[in-house]
Amino acid sequence: MKRIVLAAAVAAGLMSSATAAPPPKVVNAVDGIFAAFDSHPLVGLGEWHNLAQELAFYPALLRDPRFAAQVGNVVLEVGDAAQQGVIDRYVAGDDVPYTELRKVWSDTVGWFPTVEMMGSINLYAEIRQINAALPPERRIKVWLGEPPIDWAQIKDKAEWEVLEKQRDSHPVELIEREILAKGKKALMIYGVGHFGIYPGYDNIRALLDKNHPGALFTVSPYVGYGQKDCAARFERHIRKWPVPALVSPIRGTALEKDIFRKGCNAFAQADIPDAAFEMSGRNNLGLTSDALLYLGPRAGLLKGPADPDIYLDGAYRAEMDRRMVLRTGQHLTGSGPAGNPAVPKPFF
Repeated sequence: MKRIVLAAAVAAGLMSSATAAPPPKVVNAVDGIFAAFDSHPLVGLGEWHNLAQELAFYPALLRDPRFAAQVGNVVLEVGDAAQQGVIDRYVAGDDVPYTELRKVWSDTVGWFPTVEMMGSINLYAEIRQINAALPPERRIKVWLGEPPIDWAQIKDKAEWEVLEKQRDSHPVELIEREILAKGKKALMIYGVGHFGIYPGYDNIRALLDKNHPGALFTVSPYVGYGQKDCAARFERHIRKWPVPALVSPIRGTALEKDIFRKGCNAFAQADIPDAAFEMSGRNNLGLTSDALLYLGPRAGLLKGPADPDIYLDGAYRAEMDRRMVLRTGQHLTGSGPAGNPAVPKPFF
């Protein structure tokens, strides 16, 4: 009888282990990104804007010799396509006056009041430096993803709104024409909202999935939880993850159930209407992405420094204020030295 009971217990245990979800793979983040490029022409890094650790990861990825050799293209949300010729000259090593170069990130359609993250701005200089050591045919090509705009010609909000509505369709058309149609590969660095799943929102991911299913591999940074109980439960399971790490797949593994429980989100419930809370949680915690980029626990995530031009250059600030009033009806406030301390601040 004991043998029968033991045999039944062993069989039950085997059935349980056979049906349990497998764990995800946790690998060095740079290696994981290149592994994704083996099977996808496009990798989208979802950005939490001004997350210092994420901004520091980009140069490490681009400086790896495999990037120029195997990928060679990067599409950036923080640049105005009207300035494509300017950035082409700059990353090729040409001398470009700073006031001309600054238009690359300041003359954008969708940034309020403009792009201020030093890590994003520095990325152009990083690529210029990388390219200096490469022959012309091997250099990294930067594609500016924001719709082209001439701010001097924008006189009212309606004119701006026409371009604002193209912030997802324009980069998709660019990628279809310059990357996919030519059999190339590209890294895309865009805000996480452009790669999330939202009903009725034809963002970059939705448009690419519709026209080129399977082409895009999406990565979301792990940013933790706005609820202490959710964070305490999950983060004790990931203490041994290296930094930075790429963790995939999410769906169909033990990570899918572990990372998301009802009531868990990167934000507090009060910040989001009830109807959107669960969908927002799945997007912001990475469940709708193909992989997580782990940069450390939430408590250690930092906010990057800001570009001081907006409070050091009076004429520049006045123009950014004009654009803010045109778009929102409100004058530019903040964006001063008090919000840009020398000592890094927590991201959350």
